[in-house]
Amino acid sequence: MTTALTFTPEDDPEGVTAMFDPYSAWSLRYALDFDLTATEDRDDPHDFRYMFTVDTMQAGDIEDLPEPFRVDGETDVVLLTRSVNIDGGVESAQATFQSIAPFDPAQNSFSRLAPAEGGEKRLAAAPPPDEKAELAAAEAEEAEDQARIASRDTLHFRAPLRRVSLPQGATRTMEYTAQGLPEATATIVGVIDDGINPLHSAFRDSMGGTRLDFAWVQDAAAPPGTTTVPFGRELTKAEIDAELAAGPRPEPDRLAALGLGDFTRAGVHTVAQRLSHGTHVASLAAGDGPDHLRLLTVQLPAAVTMNTSGAFMSPFVLAGAAHILDRAWLMSLAEGFPIPVVINFSYSLSGGPHNGLHFLERAIDTLVQAHLERLARQFPTKPGRSEVEVVLPTGNRLLARGHAEVAGGPQGRTAKTALTLPWRVQPGDESSNFLELWMPRSAAGVELWLTPPGGTATRVTGLSATQSVLIHPEGDPAAVIGRISLDRQKGQQALDGIPRKKRVLIALAPSCMPAAVARPACPSGLWQVELRARVSEGELIEAWIQRDDAPLGYRRPGRQSYFDDPAYARWDAMGGVAVYDSGPSVVRRAGSLNGIATGRRSTVVGPSMTRSDRLAAGFPALGTLPGAPGYTPLAAHPRRAAAPYGTAAAPQMRQPDASAEGDRSLVTPGVIGAGAVSGSRMPMNGSSVAAPQFARFLADRYLGLSPGGPGLWPAASEPAHVARLGAHALPPQSGGVAGLR
Repeated sequence: MTTALTFTPEDDPEGVTAMFDPYSAWSLRYALDFDLTATEDRDDPHDFRYMFTVDTMQAGDIEDLPEPFRVDGETDVVLLTRSVNIDGGVESAQATFQSIAPFDPAQNSFSRLAPAEGGEKRLAAAPPPDEKAELAAAEAEEAEDQARIASRDTLHFRAPLRRVSLPQGATRTMEYTAQGLPEATATIVGVIDDGINPLHSAFRDSMGGTRLDFAWVQDAAAPPGTTTVPFGRELTKAEIDAELAAGPRPEPDRLAALGLGDFTRAGVHTVAQRLSHGTHVASLAAGDGPDHLRLLTVQLPAAVTMNTSGAFMSPFVLAGAAHILDRAWLMSLAEGFPIPVVINFSYSLSGGPHNGLHFLERAIDTLVQAHLERLARQFPTKPGRSEVEVVLPTGNRLLARGHAEVAGGPQGRTAKTALTLPWRVQPGDESSNFLELWMPRSAAGVELWLTPPGGTATRVTGLSATQSVLIHPEGDPAAVIGRISLDRQKGQQALDGIPRKKRVLIALAPSCMPAAVARPACPSGLWQVELRARVSEGELIEAWIQRDDAPLGYRRPGRQSYFDDPAYARWDAMGGVAVYDSGPSVVRRAGSLNGIATGRRSTVVGPSMTRSDRLAAGFPALGTLPGAPGYTPLAAHPRRAAAPYGTAAAPQMRQPDASAEGDRSLVTPGVIGAGAVSGSRMPMNGSSVAAPQFARFLADRYLGLSPGGPGLWPAASEPAHVARLGAHALPPQSGGVAGLR
C-alpha cells in the first residue's frame, strides 16, 4: 500500500512533453497499454505515431503556405483560415494553421520510467509564506504571458490515428456541381458525431438519392491515389447514390463496400450496431427533410469517442468543423448564394475553464467568424442568409459529483483560501483519471497537497508553467503513477472582458493494469487533494473531474471517479434524488455544465421532459415541492421540467439558451430517432438528443417551415431553472425523426 508520495521534476530536457496537450500525451500512453482498438497481431508499428500541431499566428506568417494542403512530404495542412478578427476591433487579423505529421512516441518523456537526474526529491514541509515574493512571482507570470501574446500560440496533440488512415497520394481540391437549390430556403445541417450511416433512409431525397453531400469518416482507410482530406476518407453524394443504386443487397454489405462496419479492420464499428449515436442524432437534426435540406457529416475516430475525457477530441473536432464550413463554402460558391449552416455537436466535456476560452470554444468562434467574413466578401449584396449556428448540449452530469468550488472570503488576499477535495478513485479502473483545479490567473501563493488513500499528506513543490512533476510511491522513484502540470490562459481581460484563469491538472494512472503491462497501477480509494491560494473576495477556486465512463456502443474499461463528500446531500426530504444544491458541501451541481458550451457563438440546449400534474406529483426531484430548493409553483412551468440528469450552469457562467425533449417521461425514457440501419427506430435519451432537435428547429426556420412565429414555449424564469433549461422550451418531437414528423 502506498502511504506516502514523492515528486520529481519531469525528465524533459528538450521540452518534448511540455509542448503537448497534457491530456492527449498521458492518455495515449495508457490507451495503448489497453490495446486501444485492435489486437496486437493486427497492429501496424506506425499506428498512433502522429501528432497534430495547431498554430495561431499573424496572417502574414503563412501567406506563402500553399493551399489547400501539402506543405512537405510528411506534413499535411488540415485547415487554413487566413483572415479572422473575432473581436471586431482593431486587432491584427489572425490565422489558424493545423497540420498533422509523424511523431515517435518514444520521445514522450514520461513514458520513460527512470527518475530525473539527481534522484528523487522528497518534499519538505511548506516554508512560511512570503507575501511580497508571491506577488512578485504573480507579476512575473503576468509579464511573461503578455510577452507571449504577440508570438505564435502553438498547441500539440497526440493523434490516435492508424497508418492505414493516412493517405499515400497527393491531396486534391474537392469539386461540387450546383444542384439548383432554391436560394430563399436552401439550408445545410452539419453533424459531427460517431457512427453515422450515410446510406440511411432518413437522409434520402424525394427521388431516392441521398441528401448527404459530403461525409468525412476520419478513421476510415484512406483511398488509393489522390484524396480530398488529410486523413480518413471522404464520401460524396455521387458515391453514396451509386451504392444505393447498385442493386438489392443487405445494407451491412453496402456499408462494408464504403469502408464502414468492416470487421476485417481493427476497431469499434458502432455503425454496425443496433443503435448508433451519430445516426440517431443526425436523424433528429436532418431526418425526413425536403430536398433542399442538405446534410454534411463528420465521423470522429472511434478512439476519440471512446476516451470520454476528451483527451484526443479537440483537433479532430476542429478539423471537422472547418471541413463542414469549407464544404458549405464550396456549395455556396457553386450555387451562387450564401447557404446558412447549422452544425450540431452532441458531445460534452466535464472539465475546462467554463469561461468561453477553452481551446475548442475559441477555435469554433474563430472558424465561424472567418466563414461569415468570407461570405460577406463574396456575397456583399446578399447578407440575409449568411448565417452559421453551432448547437451544443448542456451535458448529463448533474448528479455525477464531479464539480466543486469555494469562494474567496472577506479576508481577501491577506489569507489563503483552501479547496479540500475527497477524490474517490475506484478499484478496477483500467483508464486514467483527471482532476482539473482552476483559479484566477492572478492567484498567488498556490499550494497543492496530495494524500494517497490511507497515507500522509505531502506538499507538491517545483511545479510551474514550464515544469511539470511526476508522482511516485515513496521508495520507488522509478514508478510513475501520476503527473501534475500547470498552465495559464493567455490574453488580456481588457480586450474581451473575460478574466483569465490558470489550471493545475492532476493525471493519475489506472488503478488496474493488464497482467502483461509492467507499469505500476495507481492506488484506488479516497485521495485527499487540497489547493490553497490567495484570491480576492468572491473569486472562485473550482474543480472538475473529467468524465471516465463508457460511451454508447463502446466497452471502455473506465470507472468514473467522483468527489465523496459526506456533506453532499444526495437525497431530498422526501427520499427523492436531490437535483438542487443545499447544505455546506463544496461539491456542487450548479457548474456541471458542458465545458465547451460557454463560447460566444454556440447555442446551448438542455434536456427536458414533458410535464403533467401526475409527473410533478410523482417526481419531487424536479423541485416542485413546497420548501424544496428552487421551488416554483406548477402553474409557472405548466409544460416542461428539467430531466433529472441535465447539468446546470453556475451563476458566473453563460446560461443555456433553451431546452428540448431529452426523455418522454420517467417510465418511457428516450426520444425516438433512427436506429443504425434503414427502417429501424430506437429511443435514446440525454442532452445529446435535445441538441439536434433544436438544431432542426433552427434549420426549419431557414427552410421557411415555421413562418408563423418562433414556435417556442416560454420556459423557466427563476435562475435555478434557467441554469438547466434556458429561457425557452422546444415543443416535443419538433425535429425530423427517422422518416416521421
